[in-house]
Amino acid sequence: KVLEEELGPNWREKLSSFEDKPFAAASIGQVHRGVLKDGREIAMKVQYPGVAESIQSDIDNLMSVLKMSVALPEGLFADSSLEVLQRELVWECDYRREAACAKKFRCLLDGDDFFDVPAVVDELSSSRVLAMELVHGVPLDRCVDLDQETRNQVRLSSRL
Repeated sequence: KVLEEELGPNWREKLSSFEDKPFAAASIGQVHRGVLKDGREIAMKVQYPGVAESIQSDIDNLMSVLKMSVALPEGLFADSSLEVLQRELVWECDYRREAACAKKFRCLLDGDDFFDVPAVVDELSSSRVLAMELVHGVPLDRCVDLDQETRNQVRLSSRL
């Protein structure tokens, strides 16, 4: 339903295949595998329906409860902390912003053969759908399992 709402009724025509069953979970959505007409594998992150509205409602409720609470320690600025939390969660729900950040990150690492940042597929992306090339590799959080020489290479590459 989200895919059709965001990309239109004919979104599948841009793909040669799409797996309806997700292969991974994201923080506020699920990830499906697809193949573009040109043969590139892609991952499509699809936001769960209503998640942005639910998060906003939860933050509003939390702000109301905290404003009425006398249990907060003196000097704790709940309003400003919640404003930061709210901003971060709104950004988390905005896949267009995530796409822009991914493009910038890809540009910054262009030319570094050690890193492969997937390209965003704009024609299959929106505020609630993010399509990117599916890249097979080692996530940065698993680098701790790599041998020391490889970790050194990651560290040196990240300094450039």
